[in-house]
Amino acid sequence: MSNVRTTAGSTLLVCPIVPNPYSAAGFQALDFTEVGEITDFGEFGREYSQVTHAPVKNRRTVKRKGSFDEGSVTLPMARDSSDAGQKLLDAAVLTDDSYSYCIRLQDGTRFFFTAQCMSFKTTLGGVDSITGKSAQLEIDNDILEVASASFTLEYKAGPNGSIQGVPVQTVQEGGTGTLVFAKAGQGFKFEKWSDNKTDNPRLDVPVTANLTVTASFVAE
Repeated sequence: MSNVRTTAGSTLLVCPIVPNPYSAAGFQALDFTEVGEITDFGEFGREYSQVTHAPVKNRRTVKRKGSFDEGSVTLPMARDSSDAGQKLLDAAVLTDDSYSYCIRLQDGTRFFFTAQCMSFKTTLGGVDSITGKSAQLEIDNDILEVASASFTLEYKAGPNGSIQGVPVQTVQEGGTGTLVFAKAGQGFKFEKWSDNKTDNPRLDVPVTANLTVTASFVAE
């Protein structure tokens, strides 16, 4: 089966701290915030300058790689004044410090890098336009690609109840679990999960870490 996927479901995350060390583990230890309402991720990646030499004798132009640039990312989005990620970009454009960024694809693959936020402009347009913002990120270090991981979701029932659905699930990072229902025994009712969520049935999305939760029940 082909591994080709669409860009749908991709997200950008930002953190005002740079990793130490500059490694996949360093980035993964950071506390990232998602930037909402992005409409296009554009393109990014290393590009070399061309260096040429034209010897008179054979007239053939010799081409070699010179300096390289990791590129830039232009990110148009709808303006959301309450979005925490957009607020971080507002701060990033006002400082000379680099921020950390993560682009997470639909299949969970992540691209980590640091960048200078060169602009975060407001886009108005006409009467039929959504008020927008546009960020320009200039990548200033290596881009680290990290393959997706898989995580385990485990749902348990406390006394006086049971779990309906798949109690142990393996889900790719960024993916979606399947619905589970905490069924109360006779004379009891569902109270909550051990992480204090009260959704019942429950669906976990997006999955970014292992999860083990137990449903509790109380007398009616």
